[in-house]
Amino acid sequence: MTGLLLLALAFGLGVAFAVYLPMQSLAATRMGSPMLANVAFFGFGLVTAIAVAVAAGARAGDLARFAAPPWWTYAAGVMSGLMILGSSFLIPRVGPAAFFVLFVAGQVVAGTVIGHRGWLGAAPDPASLKVVAGVAMVVAGAWLVTHR
Repeated sequence: MTGLLLLALAFGLGVAFAVYLPMQSLAATRMGSPMLANVAFFGFGLVTAIAVAVAAGARAGDLARFAAPPWWTYAAGVMSGLMILGSSFLIPRVGPAAFFVLFVAGQVVAGTVIGHRGWLGAAPDPASLKVVAGVAMVVAGAWLVTHR
């Protein structure tokens, strides 16, 4: 894949996040329960993940691969569930613009630290002064959008 295509896909995933989290929040509001909406979300997500894995050639014997990653990496599933619950709670209260600006700013700060340190299997990517300045601008932008 070309660099431009990869960047376009990353942008598209950002658009998808901007659509699916408010959809989840709407479902939670209509159901009257973020927890029930979360169950439905992960139920459909599990069915979709299984279908995609099978379509990609995965078979029952491949389940042994679940033992390969460190046990603590599966905490990502817990974090995902809490992120969905948190977005279902926050979007109706702070609005989608403020939510997503803070959501992205948090990702930029955390991603920069993780990359700089080479944590979680990421290739070390030292944060230059230019990168730190860019992160500061993202955080300042988040403040400008959310400060009333």
